[in-house]
Amino acid sequence: MTGNEKKGYFFVFLTGVFFALEVIGFKEIFRNYNTEPEIAALFGVGFSFLVVTPYFLFSEKRRLKVITTIRRDGIILTLGTISNAVGIVLYYYALKQTDLGPAAILIKTTVLYNVLLGVFFLGERLKKTEVFGIAIAIIGIYMISTLEGQIKVVSAFCILCSAFLFAIQSYMIKKYVPEILGLEYAYLRLLLLSLFFFLYSFYIGSFHIPEFSIIIVLGLFSLLGYFLGRAFYFEAHNYLPISKLNATLLIEPIFLMFVGILFMKEPIDSQKLLGAALILFGLYLIVFHKRRLKP
Repeated sequence: MTGNEKKGYFFVFLTGVFFALEVIGFKEIFRNYNTEPEIAALFGVGFSFLVVTPYFLFSEKRRLKVITTIRRDGIILTLGTISNAVGIVLYYYALKQTDLGPAAILIKTTVLYNVLLGVFFLGERLKKTEVFGIAIAIIGIYMISTLEGQIKVVSAFCILCSAFLFAIQSYMIKKYVPEILGLEYAYLRLLLLSLFFFLYSFYIGSFHIPEFSIIIVLGLFSLLGYFLGRAFYFEAHNYLPISKLNATLLIEPIFLMFVGILFMKEPIDSQKLLGAALILFGLYLIVFHKRRLKP
């Protein structure tokens, strides 16, 4: 493993930690308060944007990086963020009515989509063992998607669509952005997400201002996931191919599943555990398999 690969995997590991904290925080908000997904996302990313804005505007060097990102990567940033925003609405809609464990497992199908996009559009090769891994993962996805009482079929479909929309952004970055400025990209993404969720909530008539304490909690968890987590994830694009980007993130759903069981009183189900094991094993084969060199 090269030094660049180690650096890339380290960034992805940090991404997984911050993503997990964000998901737990938002799930707790949905459990305890009747907050609409788009409102939670709006005030979470909006709060984060206001908090980090001084960091970028009070430094000439960082302002220049922001301007460079807008000029060089503005179109890809906008298209990728719109794809992300729709995915976030779908994921939070499903997370609101789904146990944490199944949702955390299914959203990792982003790994599967990343591999397929890399193979079909970026010229990355797919080995036989990786094909086997995809088949196993699909069986696990079916088992998780049909868990009665823990996830609805509609919710499972929304999460799978969400994972695909998340994967599209990675594809566009690897295809069209030669070197991404992670922090600046994450900062501008916060701005675009805030505008999207504001307009969307007004359009569907759900806009309202939640309690200030809820806004603070949403903002803090959004800082971890939407800003820091995304910044590390974007930075990892500079060091890893698209099919390897989510490698160490496979640890995240296991952690979240046990959080759901231990602290949110979610049931321990053999079908859930087997389905999760199949998905993660299939994704492990996809990500970590290395072809043996011929003598």
